[in-house]
Amino acid sequence: MNQKQLLWLLKLCSFLIFIGRAYEHLYWDAPFRTLLWDQNLFGGIVENIFNTSWNDYVTSKRLDYFIQNAIRINGLFYAFCAYLSLTIRNSSTFFLKTILTFGGFSLLFLSFLLSKSKFFHIAMFLEHAIQFGTPFALLYCINRKKTITKIVTPLKILVALTFASHGLYALGTFYPLPGKFVVMTLNIIPISECIVKRFLFTAGILDFIAVLFIFIPKLQKTGLIYACIWGLVTAFARVFSGFSYDISFSIIHQYLYATVFRIPHGLVPLLLFFIIKSTRNEKLIKSLNLNYVQ
Repeated sequence: MNQKQLLWLLKLCSFLIFIGRAYEHLYWDAPFRTLLWDQNLFGGIVENIFNTSWNDYVTSKRLDYFIQNAIRINGLFYAFCAYLSLTIRNSSTFFLKTILTFGGFSLLFLSFLLSKSKFFHIAMFLEHAIQFGTPFALLYCINRKKTITKIVTPLKILVALTFASHGLYALGTFYPLPGKFVVMTLNIIPISECIVKRFLFTAGILDFIAVLFIFIPKLQKTGLIYACIWGLVTAFARVFSGFSYDISFSIIHQYLYATVFRIPHGLVPLLLFFIIKSTRNEKLIKSLNLNYVQ
């Protein structure tokens, strides 16, 4: 793949992340209440400054209406960032680049809120590294023409953080094994719960092996191919697991957004694979041309 095609794939990854989150915010929910309903943070302000009891605050329909609208507005913002991801270029205005930058920071803050909702599990935050890191990788390439090969190491780190964090949950030793992992697997594969847990434990081990391989030159392609396949499998598992209940639009609608913003978990490793492959081909061609001249 040439530089233009590689950049297009990076843009597609950024687009899918933003449009998936836009879908989630516009039709479903977001963890804003995790912050706004934190009594340790806002209890004193609510009770002492606004002279309102905490119970009245958290049960206020007016506040809930505000939160819902804030979530929808953020969804529209993500949708615009998705559009910018596909259309932005080096010649785009500073204003548009700044909007996309804020989009990246908004995804970073969303990951923080998701982590907070899980008792500040660092793995929950880092599991979203590909999602909040991809827009910044895109902005770097846009601001510096034809330098996509220079983001190999940052992208490797994003992939490693995402898969290592996912692996920590799958192992079920450092963090409790998420029940949704078990339920999704049971809904797709007709096996016992005991075997599912062993399967997920093995998947966690493979996640760490893939992370290790990614940083070993002779094994990096193998690690990236595994990450690509497993990233796409875990993304589409969200939708397919719902089919065990009913194959209908409502089921697809319920799970599709989670699939969309996770597809880059498979596409970013694929992008890395193509970048490394194209870089090696360029070096090989230069070497052959040099030997021919000599």
